[in-house]
Amino acid sequence: MLTFFVVVAVSQAPLRAAVLDVSAPDAIYEDVSRELAQRVADELLGRGFSARRIDESELTIDDCRLGPCLGVIARAQNADVLVLVDASEGAKGRVDVALSAMRGRDGLPLAVGRWRTTAAGKNRKLLGKFIEATWRAAVKHLPPSP
Repeated sequence: MLTFFVVVAVSQAPLRAAVLDVSAPDAIYEDVSRELAQRVADELLGRGFSARRIDESELTIDDCRLGPCLGVIARAQNADVLVLVDASEGAKGRVDVALSAMRGRDGLPLAVGRWRTTAAGKNRKLLGKFIEATWRAAVKHLPPSP
């Protein structure tokens, strides 16, 4: 009976998500892209993930935006899901954000999305759709966290 409760408790552990800002330095102000990445982490928390934004000081690899180095980062953060936030200045004061989520252990794509917002992170409808798609894909493609 005790084994049953331990298994149930383990299988209900939240999925761990790490959010990484991969915006190009000349595409948008750094503080804006960091704030948007934090907003994504907050939305993931609200959906049931155990999520946090990765600070640049925590990275062991400099300038990692694409490729195998992302897997190294995901494993270093012990993340089930790695979410990439790539923001750039859009037209009329808007911010265009490309979002992608991948499985932490092997980089399997889980979800992608676009989010047109303001520097303050308003208009979260498309962000919510991305978070929901990430949740569904993670539940489908990830075993329960130990």
